[in-house]
Amino acid sequence: MENRLEYLYRRWNSQQLTSEEREEYFSLLERVDVDEVLGPLMEKSWAAATDDGALSPEQRRTMAAAILTGKERVKPARMRYLRWVAAAAAVLLLAGVSYRWLVPVSGKHTVAPVADIAPGSNGAVLTLGDGSKVVLDSVADGVVAQQKGANAVMKNGQLAYQTEAAGKAGAEVIYNTVSTPRGRQFNMKLPDGTRVWMNAATVMRYPTAFSGNERIVEVTGEAYFEVAQDKNKPFSVRFLSSVEGGREGIVKALGTEFNVCAYRDDPAAMVTLLGGKVMVLPSPNSEQNSILTPGQQASVFYGKSRNAGMTVQTADTARVMAWKNGMLNLHNLSLTEVMKQISRWYNIDVVYEDKVPEITFWGEISRSENLSTVLSFMAESGVKFKIEDGGKKLIVGK
Repeated sequence: MENRLEYLYRRWNSQQLTSEEREEYFSLLERVDVDEVLGPLMEKSWAAATDDGALSPEQRRTMAAAILTGKERVKPARMRYLRWVAAAAAVLLLAGVSYRWLVPVSGKHTVAPVADIAPGSNGAVLTLGDGSKVVLDSVADGVVAQQKGANAVMKNGQLAYQTEAAGKAGAEVIYNTVSTPRGRQFNMKLPDGTRVWMNAATVMRYPTAFSGNERIVEVTGEAYFEVAQDKNKPFSVRFLSSVEGGREGIVKALGTEFNVCAYRDDPAAMVTLLGGKVMVLPSPNSEQNSILTPGQQASVFYGKSRNAGMTVQTADTARVMAWKNGMLNLHNLSLTEVMKQISRWYNIDVVYEDKVPEITFWGEISRSENLSTVLSFMAESGVKFKIEDGGKKLIVGK
């Protein structure tokens, strides 16, 4: 068992675990003496690590001792939501920048006492073709809206469509929009059977029946797609991100699984392929395109000009898919990037009292935890947090 755990540890260390391996890894951690098994592995990783020379030997020893001692404070019960951060050597990647581990320690946290804020939940708002809205947070199973040729139906918390005029030539095209406010997530089936999971603060527009020669939906925010195969009707996602004037990129797919993250307040839109094949275009009429293979990610950057730049790199799929798997993944993320996730999931505005501290976090925590639990872990970085305006504003201090 320890040999298997060592293998999974090294996979976790390099962020290469598959979803099945992740579950196996966390399960094993519940059944072993973590200090006895992982301690030597962490020390071995530390000994093999190198830095840029900015750390003195004494600083290196002190930092190692802090991390290796910190792990002993993790209680087994915590493992249900605190994912073990095994890559101890990662703190040497950027000397001079504070790396913080999500490890609870004794002492006072720098979170002002407030009424706790619950995490987000399942729910969305359906906007019909006539502009009327249906709140889907707690709708009973059954037909929630009748439109020409299509009924919107809820079953076990998932929205789907029963269409009568699907594919008929000349049939009126009716568009629906599903939006998840901050603090909500949702999953549904499009009229063609494609499954979509929507993260918080996401909007998706689509027809109630896919007629013609193609299937096109529009997304702002983050959504994961499992596309239903139809060789006669290619599937495309138009994503809008971080720009004025409604510039958009396109993902063209056929029978594939991919994640689109295209929030307007992010510097780039990112398309990550999990299975199959997709083509990414930074704009509708662009001659530039990239065909991704599983495990690759395309980042589309929009500057002040209308020309978009695009890069392709190997994806950290564990981090990309964390939200869908019920986790807040903070691996190698800055404070501002972490705060964006918190703002969207806990439906709270984030305000910085001073310049943003240069802190990089590592670790994972369940999205089912209340905000106070998340902030308590983050407060070990030395950053102060307080909540004002009746739970609507999170103040980040020095």
